[in-house]
Amino acid sequence: MSKSFQLSFTILIVFTILVLGVVGNVEQKSQDWCWSVVNKDRCLQKECESLCLKKNPKGKFICAPSTPGGPFQCQCRHPCR
Repeated sequence: MSKSFQLSFTILIVFTILVLGVVGNVEQKSQDWCWSVVNKDRCLQKECESLCLKKNPKGKFICAPSTPGGPFQCQCRHPCR
């Protein structure tokens, strides 16, 4: 009887872990991110951060070149609506 209980308990734990992993993976994929350019001409860290947070409170900024070797522009990553 004890061995049967251990086997059932082990199977239940493994099944629970698998289900939680699948649910967590689905929730993670549902969070899509969008990019928008908030300043094409320059990217100053404080200014870029401020513009990005004004656009979306959950936004994250990055300074990236518009073209290879070109000027840096301020881009904002935020959750898509």
